Amino acid sequence: MKVRKPAAYGFYETVDKNSLLKQLEACFLGDFGPGKLPSIGEKIAERGILSIVSPHAGYYYSGQIAAHGFYALASEGRPDTVVIIGPSHYGWPGVALMSSGFWESPLGLTEIDTELARTIEKKSVVISEEDRPHRPEHSLEVELPFLQYIFGAESFKIVPIAMGLMDYNTSKEAGEGVASAIKESEKEVFIVSSTDLTHYGAMYGYYPIGTSPIEKVIGWVHETDGKIIKTIESLDAKGLIDLVINEGLTMCGCAPVAAGIIAAKALGATKGRTLKYATSYDVRGSKDAIVGYLSASIEK
Repeated sequence: MKVRKPAAYGFYETVDKNSLLKQLEACFLGDFGPGKLPSIGEKIAERGILSIVSPHAGYYYSGQIAAHGFYALASEGRPDTVVIIGPSHYGWPGVALMSSGFWESPLGLTEIDTELARTIEKKSVVISEEDRPHRPEHSLEVELPFLQYIFGAESFKIVPIAMGLMDYNTSKEAGEGVASAIKESEKEVFIVSSTDLTHYGAMYGYYPIGTSPIEKVIGWVHETDGKIIKTIESLDAKGLIDLVINEGLTMCGCAPVAAGIIAAKALGATKGRTLKYATSYDVRGSKDAIVGYLSASIEK
């Protein structure tokens, strides 16, 4: 049996189940979280959310913001499959999909939806089957425990897709392929697009207005992320890619988000909605490296 083991050490409690459960509960109940634990809705046929945008930093920083998206997903009912699309942080020069096996966390094993994965690969010329970029990648892995916590590790399947290319045409081909495969499958499928927003500070080699005073920096980050959020809310996939490229922004998952928008629109989405936004400074007061986090829903 092929099992993709946890690799995002330090991002969340990757070893002990009880510690991870407590960590996830703290994400939902914390000051920046929803304030309540999620409960599963019963009428998925009437659901309005087709996709969410979710951050992928360590839970200590972004987990409470991420919890808003998963709280919203839970209310929509249990899906058959979740397609998780995230950026490849290790230079993979393509779009890689895993089509078989299981992904493991301390909460259990979740199976890959082989049927849907192989249909997606057939529907999109830019997506190819390849396990290697998934082995070290955290951007998809950190979304899994939230999904397992809500739905139960064995009660749904996943299709993991890692994107190394960040251009609009690739996002369009990938998103359209995902949507076409979902339509053909007639399954209940959620899409999770994984990204962080602005990465600011000397650690990232990106500090266009300097590093102090901190109030000025945070204001600039909020303003810059606000432009990104506006394009997501308007479901402008091309505008998002153009904004990030033309202004040299440090949003790491613009292509996965664009692909998720394109797929959701093809499935009937008409609007985007911000569920929660905050920076790592807002949550933890860290000044040296500041990252923006967004939970948003893409809805009918």
